This record gives sequence, structure tokens and C-alpha cells, in this order.
Amino acid sequence: MGDCLLLTGPIQALKQEFPDFRISILVEPRFANCFDGNRDVVEILTTSKKKYATVARLLGRRFNAIINLHGGPTSLVYCLATWGRRIGVEDYQYRKLYSGLMPRPNTRMHTVETTMEWFRWLGVRTKTIPPLCYEGHPDEDSRLNDALRGRPYVVIHPAALMETKRWSTDGFAELGRMLANRGWCVVLTCGPGEESVVGEIAPKLPKSLILLGLSILELAELIRGAGLYICNDSGPMHLAAAVRTPTVALWGSSDSVRWRPWAIPHRVVQNPFECNPCPGYECLVAESPLCIESISIEQAKQAVDDLMSQTKAERQLKTTV
Repeated sequence: MGDCLLLTGPIQALKQEFPDFRISILVEPRFANCFDGNRDVVEILTTSKKKYATVARLLGRRFNAIINLHGGPTSLVYCLATWGRRIGVEDYQYRKLYSGLMPRPNTRMHTVETTMEWFRWLGVRTKTIPPLCYEGHPDEDSRLNDALRGRPYVVIHPAALMETKRWSTDGFAELGRMLANRGWCVVLTCGPGEESVVGEIAPKLPKSLILLGLSILELAELIRGAGLYICNDSGPMHLAAAVRTPTVALWGSSDSVRWRPWAIPHRVVQNPFECNPCPGYECLVAESPLCIESISIEQAKQAVDDLMSQTKAERQLKTTV
């Protein structure tokens, strides 16, 4: 999800400079809705569980350029199934099979900036990087408004794919209580298979609203209407950036320089460790992930207070102007 959403800003820059380009995206079906309604994308192609079925659909397709932003062997097979100039990156394993190679990514830059550098290599001249974007969906927005009955709310998404990226459920519950005491309705969400995480927090927040099984479209509209989004480093964090909702991210194993929320008011709560960043599949230096466990509730509360004060001041300034 994150990779898809982080592409929306650079694609917008590409389309703005070359409005006649027809851009197609090849993506896994579960993430196709990341581009739903995106005006810069003319076609969303989805992969099949069986690779040969995807290859069969791509055979004979012709493009002026086929840009592989993934780099794995499967994505290369899909590139080879189509006709056109194939563009890869210098550090790809099978780079000799590409007709053009973009420079290696600069690991000191945000991923969005890296993608824009690649697009500039391809001919985009603008220095401005648009924010991420996700088009509004009024029907989903209306249904969620009915569920929330017009109450001001914050969204807490306490799950993440890897243990090294999951902050404590007790910590999220404490943040929820603090916000509930200030008059906010606390909404708990999670992705498929992560319901047990919400199940641990819900009893500690008896007045919270639990919304499970949301589609990407529904989750986007829910986050869009929130006063604040609180999460771990995860795909929905980038969805919050795409709908411009202020975000507090509790950060563990991955590289916050490359993956932090892009172009929105945010706070990343992270403690320094010499081993950071790491692949994150497991902690390589201790029995449990010390990086995410080291974040205190007070650190998280301070980040929430700071960000809410900033956004309140910005709203007041806009009202005054």
C-alpha cells in the first residue's frame, strides 16, 4: 500500500509536465484501490495469483516505456512480456535485460524524492514535488458520517505487519484515553488479520468506535475526516498523508528518513539505535525489538500535544487571514 500511495505525487508531476502521456499501473489486486479515481492514471492493470495468467494478459501490449520500480524477478518477467523500452535501476539483479538504467537510490532521501530523481532522469524538469493524493469518494464519506453522527474524532490504527514496527497496545490505549478525556471520539481500525490487536485495546477504551473490515476507499474517507491519525509505520500511514490528515507515527525498525509521512504535518516518535534501520523481520540484537519498545507513553503524548497545538494554530491563522 505504501509503495503505491508514495507514487501518486511523482506521477502527478509526470502528468503535469507531459499531459498527453497515458499512464498505466500494474499492481496487486488488493492495492488497486490505491489509485481509484486517480485522474493521472488511465488504466489500472492487476496481477493474478498465477504468474502465467498475468503474463498472458500482458503479451502483445505495447508501451513507449515500461518502468520497473520493483526490481524483483517477477516484475522483470512482466516487463519482458510487453513490448517497449524497459527501464530499470542500476542495482537491479538482471540489469542487463533493461534498455535503460536509472541511478541507484540515494538512501539519505525520502522515497518520494528518490522516485522524482528517477523521473527527472527520464526527462521531468520540475523541481516541485506534489503531495500524495487520493481522490474523495462521497458515498463512503456519507456512510462514515452516519456512523460517527457528526462527532469530532481521531483514528488510532495500532497494527503493523512486523513485530519490530508495533508499539504496545497499552500505549495506544493510554493515548486513546487521553484524547477521549478531551472530548474526542476515538475510532479503532486495523487491516485484515489484525483484529486481535484492536481486541486487546478495545476493553481499555469502552467508549471507542471500532470499525473493522474497511476497504481502502472507506479507510481513506475515515482518515480524511479525522482530526488526527495515530499509527505505527505502516501502509495506512501513507494513506493519511494522501488525504492530508496530521499524523503521529510511532517508529521502530525501518528508516524514518526514507519512509516518514510525506508533505503533511506530522510527528515521528523514534529513539536512536545504532542498528537502525534494519530489515525488520526480527530483532537481530535482542530477544525483542528494543527500538519500538523503548518509546515511552510520555514521548507519544508529547508528540500528540505538539502536533495538535501546531494544527490548531495553523487553522486559527487561516481563519484570521
